Amino acid sequence: MPRLPDDIVPVFERFVRGPTVVREAVDGVGAGTISRPGKEGWSVRDVLVHLADAEMVRATRFRLILAEDEPALFEFEEDKWKRKLQYLWRSPEAALALFDALRFTSAELLRQFDAKAWDRTGIHPLEGPLSVRELLVRGADHAELHADQIRELRRQIEPAEH
Repeated sequence: MPRLPDDIVPVFERFVRGPTVVREAVDGVGAGTISRPGKEGWSVRDVLVHLADAEMVRATRFRLILAEDEPALFEFEEDKWKRKLQYLWRSPEAALALFDALRFTSAELLRQFDAKAWDRTGIHPLEGPLSVRELLVRGADHAELHADQIRELRRQIEPAEH
């Protein structure tokens, strides 16, 4: 089995830990909090469903880039997805389980590739070339950013419940 390049190891570990970081952020969230939007208009439920949808896009992009030569990558408009894919009615538990499963399967896949694979690219319609390495960094950052967002939403909403 190929060994992860040394510079990838720290970010890969953050990527793998993403679902745990998010689960820690939602641990103990009350039923009255999960669907209430914060100041920015997103609820904890919205964030969890967004994480699952974004991870589905990322997992697909990893696979496209690794299997094809410079494939075209599709755009992901999170506000449109939130509105048109009915985030308000989606299961936060199912979203978190999907996020976890997608992260696991992507990590399992990425562990198999040699150093050259990390520099393979797909072509994003707005950003241009996007490498496997960049997708990994963005994925690690994405989970941490939204775990922070969930903690902030809880700070905004939960004191008002008491």
